[in-house]
Amino acid sequence: MAKRKDSSKKKRKGSGNGLLIAAVLLTILFLAGVMSLGALYYLEKNKEKPQTIPPKITEAAAVVTQTEEQTKESDNKNTGEDSQGESVLEKQSEETSESESELEMSSESESQTKEDESESEEESTEEESTESEEVREAKEAVLEKYKNLGMITGVRNYLNMRKGPSTDYEICGVIFKNCAVEILEEKDGWMKIESGGATGYVSAEYVTTGEKARKLALSSMKYMAEILTDSVDALYEPKEGADVITTFLKGERYDINGETKDWVEIEAVTELSGYVKRETVYTGYFLDEAIYFSLDGVSETRQDLIRKAFEYYGGTYVWGGKQLTAEGGVDCSGYTMCLYKLFGVQLPEFSGAQAEVGMTVDEDTIRPGDLIFYVGRYPGVIGHVAIYIGNGKIIHAASESKGICVSSWKYGPPVIMKNVMGD
Repeated sequence: MAKRKDSSKKKRKGSGNGLLIAAVLLTILFLAGVMSLGALYYLEKNKEKPQTIPPKITEAAAVVTQTEEQTKESDNKNTGEDSQGESVLEKQSEETSESESELEMSSESESQTKEDESESEEESTEEESTESEEVREAKEAVLEKYKNLGMITGVRNYLNMRKGPSTDYEICGVIFKNCAVEILEEKDGWMKIESGGATGYVSAEYVTTGEKARKLALSSMKYMAEILTDSVDALYEPKEGADVITTFLKGERYDINGETKDWVEIEAVTELSGYVKRETVYTGYFLDEAIYFSLDGVSETRQDLIRKAFEYYGGTYVWGGKQLTAEGGVDCSGYTMCLYKLFGVQLPEFSGAQAEVGMTVDEDTIRPGDLIFYVGRYPGVIGHVAIYIGNGKIIHAASESKGICVSSWKYGPPVIMKNVMGD
């Protein structure tokens, strides 16, 4: 009896093992089938999708292609020569060394001029597309004032205006890049122009006309405030009875830093805003114009100093800077100290100390080449210095935003005027 029981147990155990093995085999077959179907689906799906370049790679390739094209274009432009067959760079170097040359410190390479004009046209197109209709109409109204518009181009810093149509005539003013002129006549390569209330002659080579001039003018306009009354007090705060920073004169134009319904905030002194009543100014768009001044009766040394001062027009303002180089920079007193040193005049580093040098002059006796000292951020304390160039104008290192520029001599309240030339 015991042996039979053992035998039946073995049979049941063997049957159970067989069922387990069968279940495992069925599971394996099922999983294999699922995997096969998945693989077929993946292959079929990938067949339908074309291979594409990721967006980032496409964009990068476009940038590389564009850069290569720009490099080739730049290389082609930079091989240009002037009409006499001289290389542009050689001509620039030669003109800089000749002090009497009309092109001194004003000529720019032909290739650079073309690039600048191209950039200006692109900027003009972009601005026209983004400006409101009201702004476009206001700018077009400015252009209507010109019967024969010309725009100064192709100069590095400035172009001399002369009293007659040749370099033999005296300089009566300067005109900067992207300034607007009214062309009165053209003859023998010279144009008689009117700009900024002055009439003079400039080389026709540096005057752009026609549609290019119109587009350049539209992109070069600045939104400014023009003084309407004989004199306007600029206040420290936008309220009646506030302390006066300085007084502005009729016809002067200033950059606008802000506006409200009743007040206009304009740059009064270096990095210091002043507030004027809205009814005392006209706010609108303006084009830069020529700066007229007379050096008649002024010593040759003073004339040379003024011309040298303009060579650095547009230079970089750096607080505490004392380097008249493109890589360096100057502040107001650094500009005067470095410039006058070239003419044998030693000035201290700071404007307050410079005000102690030389002989005091006044509005009736001041001459081009004299220095004018102004209050700075703190009332009653000298904090700024500028060079008087004549006709109520100064050239100075104004601020980081303006650099070395020309302003009205009433730019701020003059504290004292000094002749440091010793003549």
